[in-house]
Formats: sequence, structure tokens, C-alpha cells
Amino acid sequence: MNDHHPLALAHVTRPGAAEALGTLHLVADADPALPVAPGQEITLSLTLTPAEGAYRTYGYLIDESLAPAAEMLRHPGLSLLGNGRYATYVTEGDEPRTVSCVIRIDPQAPDGATVLPRIVVGVMAAEGDRLVPSAAVCDTGFRVRRHWLPGQCVTLRPGGRALLPPGHTPVPGLRLVAVGRAQRGLLTYAPDGGVSYQAHPEHLGYDRFELAFEGEDGHRVWSEVTVHIGDLGASPGALAVHG
Repeated sequence: MNDHHPLALAHVTRPGAAEALGTLHLVADADPALPVAPGQEITLSLTLTPAEGAYRTYGYLIDESLAPAAEMLRHPGLSLLGNGRYATYVTEGDEPRTVSCVIRIDPQAPDGATVLPRIVVGVMAAEGDRLVPSAAVCDTGFRVRRHWLPGQCVTLRPGGRALLPPGHTPVPGLRLVAVGRAQRGLLTYAPDGGVSYQAHPEHLGYDRFELAFEGEDGHRVWSEVTVHIGDLGASPGALAVHG
């Protein structure tokens, strides 16, 4: 059985009864702390708890909050309304209701795109009364990663130099296409595709820069390099040559 990871919690009170709370919990079977891949399917579950004494309590998932990086695939138990919301409800006296739907990350979603589902809960105190909704709530979501590249580390003496040879790639099928800017040292991107980092001779501490890699589909992904300038100790650097 999949774990359920909380994404959002919305609540609203019945007018005139602050203690009568209607709630809507949104959870997912994918961990939002981890990247999601293009084409990946994610199950979202909504648990709606009725407000005591209210005629009905409604729960909504806002469709446009999935776009453009994801789309609804299946939504049994949820009705799609004309205003672009997927809805469910419980009536006074009902037990909490849980419904699920499946969304799919767009296969063409760019690296770094986000999916931030928003939910709304509302109460209708009596039949025919005006619906009193909560604000649209969005607590956390998902970030798309076509390739997950861990950060790289290198340790140098002051004034030391690190070389990243032409053709270096952390994942097969990716090629180095650009470099960022170092904050302290001198970063050089050679015509043959090699990268060199020259540490400042008077700097001790940390520096950082980014490398951009591109896949055959043209999508880019970035990897961060952290440079420690000081005592080498017994830890080798991640780059090919250091001095």
C-alpha cells in the first residue's frame, strides 16, 4: 500500500458556529520532497469531513492549478463543474468521505516545472442557503525533473585549479552546453567544451557555480558544483583534476 503524503489542508466554519468546522485534506501517493518525471501518474486523494449542523459540506480541487505541467487523467467520485472545479460533497450526518483521482505529468513538461494543486472547502448551512467557501489553499506540490543530477563537490587549495574535461556528463545522453558564474573564482568554458575553475589565491571558504546539460530532446537540466577552498584533508574532489 502506498504512503500518503500531505499536500494541503483547507477548513471553513459554519456561519454563526465557529466550532462547526468543515475540512478538506489533500494527500498524494508521491512524495512532494522528491522530483517527479514527465509522464508520471500521481494519485491524489481528498478526504472531506462535514461541518457539524451544516446541510452540506463541499470539497473542490481546482483544475487550472494542475496546468500546464499536469492534466487530470481519471476522477471517479468527483464531478467536473462548469467553472473548472472537480467537486464532491457530504450531507449532514455523513461520515468523512474520501475520493481519489489520477493526474499525469505532461510528457513534454520542461525541467523545473511545478504542479501546485489548490483546494477549496465550503459549507451550506441550510438547503438553498448561499455556499460559504474557504480561500483556495495550496501548501505544497511537485517539481518536474527530467534528470535528477546530484550536486558535485571539489576541494582546492587557495589558487588551485580544477578541470572538467570535454565530453564530461553525469548521465548518458546529456551534454554540457553552458556554465554559470562563479562568485569568487575564475570560471572558463573552452571552445572544445572543457571547463576550468581557478580558485582565488586569497579566498578561504566556499564557492559555487552551475553546469547546464541538455538532452537529445532539447530540455535542459542544471547541476550545482560546490567548491571548498582550504585544507584538502583526505577527501578527493569530484572534478577530474585539482591542485
